[in-house]
Amino acid sequence: MSVHESEIAIIVPYFQREPGLLRQCVQSVLDTRGRVSVRILVVDDGSPLPATEEIGDLQDGYTVRIIPQENAGPAAARNTGLDHVGDTPFVTFLDSDDQWTGSFLQDAVRALEQGYDLFIGDSQRGRVPGTRFHWGRSDAENIQLGQHRQIQSEYDLYEFVGDFFDLVVRRSNVIGPNTMAYRVDRFPDVRFPENLIQGEDRLFKLRLGQNRPHVAFSPRVYAEEGEGVNIFDKSGWNTEGYLGLMANYVTLAHMILDEIPLNARQRAFVRGQLGKSRRGFLAGVLHQVRHRKPLDWSVVAKTFRNDPVGALLVGPNVLRLTADLLTNRGGARRARKSR
Repeated sequence: MSVHESEIAIIVPYFQREPGLLRQCVQSVLDTRGRVSVRILVVDDGSPLPATEEIGDLQDGYTVRIIPQENAGPAAARNTGLDHVGDTPFVTFLDSDDQWTGSFLQDAVRALEQGYDLFIGDSQRGRVPGTRFHWGRSDAENIQLGQHRQIQSEYDLYEFVGDFFDLVVRRSNVIGPNTMAYRVDRFPDVRFPENLIQGEDRLFKLRLGQNRPHVAFSPRVYAEEGEGVNIFDKSGWNTEGYLGLMANYVTLAHMILDEIPLNARQRAFVRGQLGKSRRGFLAGVLHQVRHRKPLDWSVVAKTFRNDPVGALLVGPNVLRLTADLLTNRGGARRARKSR
C-alpha cells in the first residue's frame, strides 16, 4: 500500500474565543498532508466562537467535518471524534490552537503501514526551551537515537528499542498530544478519561502503552504547540484554579495506580507523584487560609473524601512543608550573604 492510498483521521477538539486559530490549524493540515488522504473531524465543544464561523466554508462533510456537542471538555471532545472515525485505519489529534509545520502525516502513515502500532514525533512548545524529546532531567528520560534501530534514513524513521511503557510511566510528556498517531484496530476501545480537567492525555498514553505497542518515531520537529485555552498554563501557584488542578492530579495518580498494571518500581514512582500532589494541594489550602483568600471548601472536602489517606497525612505533610519552607529560606539567606 502506498502512502497516497492510506487515510488518517485528524481529531480536533475545539473551544476557542480567539478568531483565526481554528482556521490556521485546519489549513496547516491541508497544507502539509501531501498525498495522504485525510479526514479532519472538528468537534465543536460548545465553543463561544462557533466552528462554523471559522471554517464553515471548508466543511464538505468528509475531508473537513464539524461535529457539534454541548461543552464537556477536551477529553469528551476527543472521545466524540473517536466515535466518528468509522473505518479510517489511522488516527491522530491536533489541538485547535496548534499547527503542523512538517511532514508529520506522511511519516506517520509510512510507519503505521509498516505494521507499527504507534508513531510519535518531536515538537516544540511556546517559550519552553528545547523539544519534547529532550525535556528530561537526564539522558535516561530522553530519546537518544543511538539506542534505537533506524528504519528509513531518508525519512528519519526509527524503531523504538527498549521498554517504551516504562518511559511513558516516568515521562509521559515525551509524547506530544499533537505528534502521536496510532492504528485504530490495535486500540479500538481506548478512550480519554472525561472526569479529569488536566492529565487526561497522560492516562490515555498509559492506556495505549500498557498494551506494549510496537513503536516507531522520528526526531523531526513536526509541530509548534500554542497556548489557547490551556488550564495547566493558567492554573499556576497563587491562581484561582490551582487547588482544582492539584486535586485533579491527586485523582489522576489514584486512577493510574488503580487501573494501570505497574511493577514495584513504577508504582513507587507514581506514589511519589501522588505524595507531591497531596502536598501541593495542602500548600494551596494553607496559602488561601493564611492570606484570607476565598477558599472553596467543597473542593477540599471532596478531595479528602476521595483520598482518605491524604486526609490522614495532613499533619505529617504540614510538618514537611514547614521544613521545606525553612530550608528554602535558609538557603536564600546564605545565597544573599555569599554575594
